[in-house]
Amino acid sequence: MYEKKNSFNFQGKHELRFLDFCRNYPDQVIPSHESSVTEGFEYLFSLGRYKVSKRERIKQFSGEGNKLSFLVFMGKLILKLMRWRKRSFQDLNPYFDEIKSSTFISNETKSPTVNHKLWDELNEYASKNWDIIKIGFTELPTQLIFKNKFVLFRYALVFMQEMKKEKIDEAPLPPAGKEVMRVYSTLGKAVGEIARWLRKRGVRCQANHPLGGLVCTPPLAGKAGMGWQGRHGMLITPECGPRHRLAPIFIEQKIFETTENSEHIWIEEQCKNCGICQKKCPPGAIQEEKKININNIERIGAMRTCIDREKCFPQFLKTAGCSICIKVCPFSAGPSAYEKLKTHIVK
Repeated sequence: MYEKKNSFNFQGKHELRFLDFCRNYPDQVIPSHESSVTEGFEYLFSLGRYKVSKRERIKQFSGEGNKLSFLVFMGKLILKLMRWRKRSFQDLNPYFDEIKSSTFISNETKSPTVNHKLWDELNEYASKNWDIIKIGFTELPTQLIFKNKFVLFRYALVFMQEMKKEKIDEAPLPPAGKEVMRVYSTLGKAVGEIARWLRKRGVRCQANHPLGGLVCTPPLAGKAGMGWQGRHGMLITPECGPRHRLAPIFIEQKIFETTENSEHIWIEEQCKNCGICQKKCPPGAIQEEKKININNIERIGAMRTCIDREKCFPQFLKTAGCSICIKVCPFSAGPSAYEKLKTHIVK
């Protein structure tokens, strides 16, 4: 059985049950790669060095503000977060029944017709109803599934919601932390509802909540052509730079055209020339040079990062999202900044 004591706080019993179930049917699910890394918060909590008491968490997050207001806000938010994390796994019960009865027959080897009409309808529905500003589509490399985790389907839709600039600009103060957690909540609900919308249209799928997920989303979104990973480890996009959150829905078949492209590769050079996130990071978690973690992922090449997660994640927890590196990133200003910076690199 999976050891709950080593799991991240937000993992919850429903994810633990999902993982236990998948271990019993390894041939019918998609496991992580032998080179996959442990999910960041799960890794840190497993070390037993980063526990914060409720009193400390309230003090750190609410600052000198109204603690009662903070408790009410966080209470409502946590209920929403837990509700949609729970539902994302409960919605998979029909697939579990198929797996147990040996009727879970994958159609992924078939060559379905690309459904342009459904793609357009999906983008319109997600934008109008759930504030999704961008969707990417790609095949999921198993190297991006966190160690000892599983997914049911091989292809990934990646959804992006923007965080409000005026809130992130207050980082690392409570308004920024609240905005980070707010978008985790709204995006978690969004992918849950969008997955239900897709199932009604005959698409077998699995939603994954953005907080403490099953896969590493920034490089997945990068593979899907939505942007490029910056020095701070987050996906930089034309729409809002790194000022967003990402969440996937895994689907069974390649029913959409992939959105993969190399339009944003120039960001790598811009980040080398900039380095402001490294200078402003309070715990010094951002290194100058990227280290290779995962090699030879198609359309990504090598997955690399400058982030020392043993320094970054405790700061994230203390401030409910920190976000200083997002705040100071010049791309966070929006589309005009993206185009202006591009002119300095792409001649």
